[in-house]
Amino acid sequence: MIEYMIMDHLPQKLGEDFVEMGMLAFGESAFTGLIDFDDQKLLDIAEKYAVEPGHVLIVAMDGGETVGVFAGNMSEFYFSSDKFARDVLWYVREDYRKLGVGLELLAMFETWASGEGAKMVYLSQDSGINMDKFTRILDKRGYSLVGANYSLGVN
Repeated sequence: MIEYMIMDHLPQKLGEDFVEMGMLAFGESAFTGLIDFDDQKLLDIAEKYAVEPGHVLIVAMDGGETVGVFAGNMSEFYFSSDKFARDVLWYVREDYRKLGVGLELLAMFETWASGEGAKMVYLSQDSGINMDKFTRILDKRGYSLVGANYSLGVN
């Protein structure tokens, strides 16, 4: 049975799992071969998102294995003091993607965002992983497409 938890601390095993999940996401992403992977930075992000106000780390566990993660934070628009919630990492192990794990993580993030006073949830797809599926999922949940992401290597 899959369990979902909002973390208020970061046990060592979960930190290691978070880094592994980030590495898997990086390996599937458009950034592989273009950007260096920094596991310590990812661990620092996990620690921050687990404990700092305005940040959240949600995990999905199957037995002792982390099978999904969602990290997000509160922010403000540059043109308004209204708050919104945004994702930093939303990743589910490939074997668990058709089991609704990602949808449950998202639902928990949306609930958290509402409780934090967000006016909206803003999700970005900058990894290039399963872009069509990502769009279909969000369309079904009532999200609107806003803008686009572009990249250019300059070094």
